[in-house]
This record gives sequence, structure tokens and C-alpha cells, in this order.
Amino acid sequence: MKGQPVNHELAALYEVKRQSFLIGFIQNPDHFNPALAFAYFNRVAPIFNEYLDREAHGFDPFDAVYAVKADFVESVTKFVDKHWLAKNFSAIGFYDLEANFGGHHTNRVELIKVLEYARIAGRFDEATWKAIEANAPIEATDLAAKFSPSDVYFG
Repeated sequence: MKGQPVNHELAALYEVKRQSFLIGFIQNPDHFNPALAFAYFNRVAPIFNEYLDREAHGFDPFDAVYAVKADFVESVTKFVDKHWLAKNFSAIGFYDLEANFGGHHTNRVELIKVLEYARIAGRFDEATWKAIEANAPIEATDLAAKFSPSDVYFG
């Protein structure tokens, strides 16, 4: 999702933090959260992981830097959560989610990244993921459930 211009110093600081975390994840994965590594790797706002900054400061200092913003991650996961709790699986097929969050192809990549982040973080159950993937384009029929050091590529 597009946002306002990014402060270049903040973006550079985030890239140092991101790369340092990912190098640590590669070297010693047992000491790092794979969902957070996925979020850093894909520049997704890590709303499930870095809540201390938001609680301490009232905001995430890197929010402007993320390619997938916190408000988008939160709105998608709240929508899925609401329908998951109600066992309304017909409302959360991928195409239905896409229609609710921007329309056909508008935020497809971002939506896939949010769903994968949620799945890697252990959110929702397998019935939810089957419902999402059952009504999905080919690129969203096998949403990642794991993230490992071999998935990190700095090319």
C-alpha cells in the first residue's frame, strides 16, 4: 500500500535493523521468531510481534517505512478474526478478502503477505486457511505456514 514520503534516515535505520535481525535469524534461528523474520524480510508491519514499541511510545517508529502498513495488517486480520469466530468461512475466501480490501488485484501482493504473516504467527485454524485458499488465485492457494533461514535471500 502506498503512503506518505519516507524519511531517508529512518528508512536507512530500519534497513540496518532489518538486515541485522535477518542475519541473526539465519545464524541462529532458534533464538528468533520466524513470523517476525518473515515480517522483516517482506517489510510487513510486525503487529503481532513488536507491540512493546507501540505500547511504550503509542506508535511504531518505523510505520512509514513498511511496505505493508500496520493499519492494513490490522484491518485484514480483524476481518478474518471476526468471520473465523463466527465460523463464517464463506466470507473469507481469498477473492472475498480481496474484494473487501481494495478490489481485484489492487492489494493482492500485500494481502498475500498479511495472510502469510498471520499464518506463520499461528493465527487462526486450519479450517480458516482452507477456506481462504479454496477460493483463491494460484499465487494464494498455498499460503506459507513456515518461514526458515533458507527463505531469506539478500540478492
